[in-house]
Amino acid sequence: MISPLWLITTYFCLLIPLCVMARRASRNGSAIDHYLASRSLSFFVLFLTLFATCLSGNTLMGHCGQAYYAGFVWVLCAGLWAASMGSFHLLVPKMRPLAVRHNFVTPGDWLRFRFPGQKSGCWLRQLTAFCLCVAMGNFLFSQLKAAGEIMALMTNDQISYELGVILFAVVILVYDSLGGLRAVAWTDVFQGLIILLGLLLLVIWLGGQSDNLAQFGEQVTSHKPEAALVPDRAAQIKWVSLLLMAYMSVVIYPQSMQRIFAASSHKVLNRSFGLMSILGVGSSALVLVIGWCAISMVDPNVIHNRDQVLPYILELWAQSSTFGRLAANLTLLAVFAAIMSTADSLLLTLVSIFKHDFVLASDRQTLSKDYWIAIVVMGIITAFALNRDITLWRLLEFKLELLIQCFPTFVIALHYRRLPAQPYLAGLVCGLVFLIASLVCGITSFGGLSAGLVGLAVNLMVIFIVSRWCRNREWPGNPVAD
Repeated sequence: MISPLWLITTYFCLLIPLCVMARRASRNGSAIDHYLASRSLSFFVLFLTLFATCLSGNTLMGHCGQAYYAGFVWVLCAGLWAASMGSFHLLVPKMRPLAVRHNFVTPGDWLRFRFPGQKSGCWLRQLTAFCLCVAMGNFLFSQLKAAGEIMALMTNDQISYELGVILFAVVILVYDSLGGLRAVAWTDVFQGLIILLGLLLLVIWLGGQSDNLAQFGEQVTSHKPEAALVPDRAAQIKWVSLLLMAYMSVVIYPQSMQRIFAASSHKVLNRSFGLMSILGVGSSALVLVIGWCAISMVDPNVIHNRDQVLPYILELWAQSSTFGRLAANLTLLAVFAAIMSTADSLLLTLVSIFKHDFVLASDRQTLSKDYWIAIVVMGIITAFALNRDITLWRLLEFKLELLIQCFPTFVIALHYRRLPAQPYLAGLVCGLVFLIASLVCGITSFGGLSAGLVGLAVNLMVIFIVSRWCRNREWPGNPVAD
């Protein structure tokens, strides 16, 4: 098999010219150009950057491993993607025109616009920015972890997990700083096409291991009879909980929100989301098939955790034939492409929020200190990523539980125009306190419902109570009606 180190090095080098071209295409040194590509993303570029960014290491490795352990019940994975895409209809139609008209760069700009001149609005913006930074840091951590796991397993630890994490972090930091969102989007076009091709080749090979679907089902059930069981009531409640969390949290993804701001037109944005919804569900189905096929092919005694299922399948494929070695290399690139396309977007968005909404809000229009912030942020997250013990799936759950607490601040405040910042701030504080207290106590669910979803219920209840208690006060005018 071609050395994965040389393969990945070549791949990284191929992306450098795109980053240099993106830097030369930069129109100025402003924040709106660096973080939004001056709102110039066309349909093809926007669609593939959205697709590549959403199809992350969590999706390929986390969902594949979850399908391997959970069995056919994890068909929920396709539903999670469909629910996520459907939720953008709550945000795009009203948020996009406001973003263009008032030059939003980060999610915090929406809160500046929605709650102007309110001290509680400033506190709400900073607390929301803190939540988004933690969630994005969590997400970037998982991408670094996924990259380290693949490098270690595919090179038989010639590249250690720790070295893989550090190398990946350095590459992302360098080319992310070269051209901003324009470089990220252009490289995502290349990476998105590789992801699709790699997944298709792998599923075709796996399909050749069974003569028909009936034989495939028999192979799975013979190795793991519980994989075909009908989910019980507790599992069904967990399904509903996860679907609701996906529906109300993915729409808050800051990197996706910045893509909404960066589209060249509303028509381009709608077409991109429409096509991404179709290919996203299809890609999720491919990931499910890979995980289910692994049940009859992977001995659970040879893998340490579920995140290693997909790399192990690639290793088996590489040993099958000469073409298998070549195709497995290409699919390895697809996995790296998925991780890279998400990691670069995360770092770019995380730095923009950290500086422009949370730390140096007074200097939002220039790139002063942004590059130094990127180095510090990546260094801290890389240090945490050297710990291999946390699974990607648990990281995904925590990220959704945290992001869902910000749902009222963005979606409800966008559609319900009468409330000021105070009720939303009180609700967010109470929701976060409940979530953190539950996690500290080791409670991850209540009757099957996730702690994050119950925390959102507390959040909404507090918003209602505070708004009713203050209903006779005179609030500042509503800017959304502008």
